Order: sequence, then structure tokens, then C-alpha cells
Amino acid sequence: MKPTSIHRALAEIRDALDKGMYKEALDYCERIAESGHAPELAGRIGALKLDAFAGLGRWRELVALGSTLIAGLASNRESETLGRVHGLTGFAYLRLGEIRLAERHLRAAIHVYTWDLDDLPAALRQQRRLGLLYLNMGLLRQSCSEMETAIEISDRNSCTPESGILRVNLAVAMSKLGTLERVPGYLDEADEFLRSASRKKWLLLSSLVRANYLRITGHLTKALELLVPSLQMTREQNYSREEAIALEYIGDCHLAKREYKQALEQYEGALKIAEATAPDGDLIPELSHRMGETLIRLGDPNTAILLCERGFRVARALGDRYEECATHRVYAMAHRAAGNPKRALRIIDEGIDLGRQYEIPYELGRALTWAGETRLQELGPDEQAHGRQQLWEARAIFERMGLLPWVRSVDRLLGFESQSETTLDQPNTSAVDNLGDLDRGALRFGIVTCNRKVREAVEILQSVAPSQIPVLITGESGVGKELLAQALHQMGPRRKEPFVPVNCGAISVNLLDSEFFGHERGAFTGAVSSREGLLASSHKGTLFLDEVGELPSQVQAALLRVLETGELRAVGRDDVRKIELRIVAATNTRLEDLVDRGLFRQDLFYRLNGIRVTIPPLREREEDIRALFRYFWSQATTTAKKRLTIEDGVETVLCAYDWPGNVRELRHEIARVVALAPDTSLVRGESFLPQIQRKDIASLRRDRERRDEVAEERLQILSALRAHRGNKAEAARSLGGMKRTTLIYKIERLGIRPDEYQVRE
Repeated sequence: MKPTSIHRALAEIRDALDKGMYKEALDYCERIAESGHAPELAGRIGALKLDAFAGLGRWRELVALGSTLIAGLASNRESETLGRVHGLTGFAYLRLGEIRLAERHLRAAIHVYTWDLDDLPAALRQQRRLGLLYLNMGLLRQSCSEMETAIEISDRNSCTPESGILRVNLAVAMSKLGTLERVPGYLDEADEFLRSASRKKWLLLSSLVRANYLRITGHLTKALELLVPSLQMTREQNYSREEAIALEYIGDCHLAKREYKQALEQYEGALKIAEATAPDGDLIPELSHRMGETLIRLGDPNTAILLCERGFRVARALGDRYEECATHRVYAMAHRAAGNPKRALRIIDEGIDLGRQYEIPYELGRALTWAGETRLQELGPDEQAHGRQQLWEARAIFERMGLLPWVRSVDRLLGFESQSETTLDQPNTSAVDNLGDLDRGALRFGIVTCNRKVREAVEILQSVAPSQIPVLITGESGVGKELLAQALHQMGPRRKEPFVPVNCGAISVNLLDSEFFGHERGAFTGAVSSREGLLASSHKGTLFLDEVGELPSQVQAALLRVLETGELRAVGRDDVRKIELRIVAATNTRLEDLVDRGLFRQDLFYRLNGIRVTIPPLREREEDIRALFRYFWSQATTTAKKRLTIEDGVETVLCAYDWPGNVRELRHEIARVVALAPDTSLVRGESFLPQIQRKDIASLRRDRERRDEVAEERLQILSALRAHRGNKAEAARSLGGMKRTTLIYKIERLGIRPDEYQVRE
């Protein structure tokens, strides 16, 4: 064969590979090799055979040939072919589950292409494969980082095919990471690049990834419309791996539609292909747990257990944490169906820990949902409370991912009425949708927060909501204690019963007994009719005692008796009435200090202090100042029907202010500004907080620090005065040997009143 003929033949082989005609390309390579011509091209022909093996999914043959070629190519200094062979061999090891060998070959390929050949497109191809390696290991963020870096380099250097292929792989990683909103955009961009580069096989893969995205987001019909023609194309082009993936995704759609026999048929076809091409490859674990779930639905949990155990072995050998986490859920389902519920709960909790550890939100959400639903069916209140807490966590995950069908499913398990899709897109919530740390589970109750401590408080309330244990909410005035109490009421089984809020400091002392316990007609002067008291009105519901520290001592004693006995006697009646309610109390003072001073009953304090949650002041939650500002601004402008633009830097000024009135002050300030602003105007920073306009941001922050120092000093002096029962000389000595006159001066300067520290005898 003449040299020109050989080079023409090589060009034809490359053309066949580009068109996805792998079998034809392999046959051509075999004919050239058998002819015995041009032995100096053996390495290049061998590399082309590797491409054909990769296209056909014949990974073991690829590894065997690649290992043989590498030794000869290294000695002959054929760097270009050596890099190609290292890359393909690494990719084959990846498909076979040999993770360490895969990484070793891929890094060798990147080194050859980067340093020996300065071939950027080829180096990018290997970096993409390295990203796939991390993806298969469940290192999702590392995988995304590798691919995003490669995309930036590829786009900058106009490497069109790699720009498209990298985006398809990044879309897969984003789907697993739970960043679903970015997936369609990446796939649209990928399709443009791949069409211009005529990459049919990768266009097919993009279609499969899109179908899986549609399936996850609940659009099963659209997913099947993509999958059926894609499956046909895989068979026409002999794309065995892609055929298995298409069958798997079609099975997923049938499983979601509860068509279990059809799902099993698709999974079995996919597993047959996977076992023939890569029996220890990455498709085995995902097919194993999918088949297992289908078999559980068909009444065969024992076979499901065996399939899951096989999936575990392969996933752990591959280091595939994503599929290991997913398999835990099905393994737990199988054990419960087989009659071992305790082991099932242990297994699912292991899977939940794995999902949290490796940040696998979708599978973590599914595991939490199953665990929560299962625990709600348990008889013990502790297990049920644990289950509700897991369901709330699952709901927050699905809401962050935008999976509304899953959100509604969890809502039904929690006993809430299902919401329409439009409720989550109201104007006052859309303003904060782009805040990544926003607690979307709390948002359903009007609690707008990105703060870790507030999120923890909400989680505590979620966990105790099913029980009757009293809750004490502490925090400064205006932080939103009543909002949390309402959220607790809505979370629990009492949500359809009354929620009765009482401001204990706003009721006349002379009417306290009547207000709390009710009265009969004629019980006292002016009692012209019978009245049901606040306690009776709260029967089977929740009584919220705001500023509970201001309750007079006589009412404290009567309230304690009601809480301990569940019996209520109205003023002017001789008989008692049985009531059952939950008490939620709130205070902006330390009840322990009131107890020490004899102003609050110790036994009532212990009764109310069942579970305590503390809400930090707004000045300690800058992230919440921004979130609440956007929320209230959207709410106020929508109510006022005004279109206003905000000047840059307004949020920075608001964050520097210390907000002594907390959320209440912020809300009223926004309402004032919106009311005064002309429609369609630009609202400048001077419109906010006129009392601080002459100060810059640095001065505002210094003022806040000084106020914090003053508050701390005031608290220390009060503690010393209370500890020494108002004796100023002894209190001064306990404060580092302070003079008595200095203490008196500070008491006057700080506005400390005698009633704040004097102890009732």
C-alpha cells in the first residue's frame, strides 16, 4: 500500500469515527494492520482502534491494547499518540471502575499534551475526563470546578467541540449537585456548539441528559418524547452504553408513573448491556437500586436486597458516593418490606449521613422523605417528632432545588393543604429567591432568614411541633417572637385549632382573672354577660403568652395550676372545666433574673421553659437585614402599587445601623419611605433613617460597637446589684474594686432603675 493510500485510509478512519461509525472504523484498522504495510504507523493505527473500542464500549479490549501500545510509544518518543493512548486508556479504566488507574493515565495524558505538545484542545479533552472521574467518585463540587475551568479555557480559545461536550458533562454534575435551574441553559449552549461541530453522538448524550432533567422535575411525558427516538438512534448507531442509559431513563419514567412491570423490563435490558460491556462499571450500581425499587413494588424485597448489595460492592469499589447514597434508600425500603423495620431505619440514617457529608441534595431529600414518612407511622412520639423533622429538612431541600412536585408530596405527608404552584412566586417572595442561604422551609410561614441561628431555631420548633411540650422564645422586642410562635402552631397537629395571642403587659391588672379564666354573668360589677376566657378559647389549640415576665404573681399561681391539672374555673362559677392546650411563652427579659428577684415564680418558670429558643437581634444578622429589606420592600411597593428604583449602597447603610427596634423598626421604616416616595422615582439613601444622615457608615458601625459595650456594662452592673440584693458598696467591690461613688455615677448614666435590681422579700 502506497504512503498516499495509507494516509488517505487514516483520514477515512478518522472521518468514520467523527460520524460515529465505530464498527466500520475498527474493520478498516484491522485490514490495514493485517496488510503488514507501514509498520511505522502501528502506534497511530492502534490509537484509532482505541477510539473505535471506546465508541463501541469495548473497554477491556481497549485497556489491553492501550497498555501494550504505551510501552512502545514511550520508547519511540511518539508524544502525540502517547498522549492520546494515555487518555483513552484512562477513560476505559474509568468505565471499568478502576479509579486510581484511570486518574493516573488521565494525568499522564494532560502532562503530555500540555508540556510536550502544547496541544490545548487535547489537554482539555483529558481535563474533561478527569472531571468525569470526580463525578463518578461523587466529588461533585470538584467535578464542577474542573469542568467550569476547562469551559472557560475552551471558550477563550474557540475549541468548539470541547466547549459543547464540557457543558453536557457539567449539566450532569449540576443535576447531581442539585443546581437544577442551571441545567437547561448549559444544555442549550452545548447543543449550539455540538451542532456547529457536527457531533451527533454528543448531541444524543445532551438529549439523554435533558430527558433525565425533565424526569427529575416531573415532566415525564416530555422526557419520554425525547427518550424514545434517542433509544432508536443508539441502536442504529450501535452505541451500547448510550442504549443502556436510554433504557434506564425510560425505566425511570415508568417507575415514576407506577408502571412497575414496564420499568423492570427496561432496567433488565439496560443491565444486560451493562454486564456485557462493563460488569463492574458505573452503570451497575444505579441499575441495581432502580431494579431493586421496582422489585419491592412488585413484592420481591429479597431479590431487591441482593441487587442492592451488589450495587454497594461496585459503588464502593468505584468510589461512587452518589450511587452509594441512593442505594441506601432502596436497601432500607427492601429490609422494611422484608419484615425488618429497625434495621431499615438504621440503614436509611446511614444513607442520610452520607448524603449530608458529600452534599448530594436530591438523593438526600428522597432518603429524608422516606425516613420521615416511615417514622410518622411509628407509635412512639419521639420517632414521630424525628420523622417530622426529617420531612421538614427534605422539604427545604426540594424547595431549594425548585422541585415543586416533591414539595407538594412532602406537604401532604406533613398534613398541609397542597399549594398551587403560583404561591411560591408571589411578589414579596420573588425578591429573595436569589439568596442562596435563604431558608425556604421557614419562608412558607413568613419567616425570612438566611441566618444560621434563626434556621436552627426553626429546626428546633419543627422537631417539637408534634409534641405538647411548652416552648419559651426569648429575644429583644421586635425580633419576631410571635411569628415563630405562629409557625410552631402551623407545624403541629393543632394548626386547625385556634392560636390565641396574649400580650401579658397590655391587660389591665383588675381584669386579669376575667381575661384569662372567663366569668359568669353577674360575677362582678359590669359583668352583664358571660364570657369565655383566653384559656378556654385556646382549648385544643395554642395560647401564646407574649412578655410573660409581666404577669402579676396572683395570675402566675392560677396559671400554674391550670397547666398542672388541666382544670379551669371561670370567675363566678363553682364547677371546673377540663381543657387541653399548648403554651408558648415569649419574653425580652431573662426570666431567671426575675426568678432570683422574686418577681416570677420558679415553678412556673420551669413549667414554661420546656424547650427554649433564642432569636438574636437584627444588628447581629446583617444577612437578614438585606433579605428582610428586599422582602418588605417588594411587599410595600406591591401594596402601594408603585414602581420604585433603589439607589446603590442603600443596603450597606441599613446594615451599618443597629436597629434597636429590630425587624419591626425595619418594616415600619420601609413602609414610611415607600409611602412618601413618588411613583416611578429613584429612592436615594437619604430617604432612609433621617436621624443618622449626617453620619457615614464607619461612624454608624462605631456607634453600634459603643452601644454594645454600654449594654454589656449595664448588664454586668445589674448582675452585681442583683447578686448583692441592691447593696451598692458590695456590688462596687465585686466589680473589680470599683468605688461606690463611681458605681452610683454609672447607675445614673446608664439609666438603671431600682425596680430592675431590687429583690422582692
